[in-house]
Amino acid sequence: MEISDFRKKVKQGSIVSVEGSNFNVREVVKFRLDDGSYYIKCFLNDGFVLADDENANAFLLVQKTETKFEEQFPNELSFQEKKFKFLYSAHAVAEQIKGEEIFKKGESERFWDYKADDNSYLSLGVIDKTGKRMDLYGKIVKCKNVMIA
Repeated sequence: MEISDFRKKVKQGSIVSVEGSNFNVREVVKFRLDDGSYYIKCFLNDGFVLADDENANAFLLVQKTETKFEEQFPNELSFQEKKFKFLYSAHAVAEQIKGEEIFKKGESERFWDYKADDNSYLSLGVIDKTGKRMDLYGKIVKCKNVMIA
């Protein structure tokens, strides 16, 4: 599914199929990046998160994880016996919320994203208001492998 179509159709209660596994969308959050662009992050059942990445024309399917990495993150790091390379860092504010308010409107996050050669994905995040970490680990998913049922 193309990202533009996904953004138009996804809502709380949607069933999203990712590589053949079905997830229930609990909340849809539109995050505005400091550069003015935005991305959609969907909080799913069982702690999964699905986010779109328009620049990469792909989706990220991740779950919360715990890491011991501390700020001033390196350009390369090892996690789950994989080597990750730094992709980018950004800051985003939750602009629109639809659903359970797992993440609230106006809350913001900073994140540092990494990718491994096998398309594993690691996002090291910090919630601005609380300073709490929100690290996410998972994989990059091609658009053709994401559908709304």
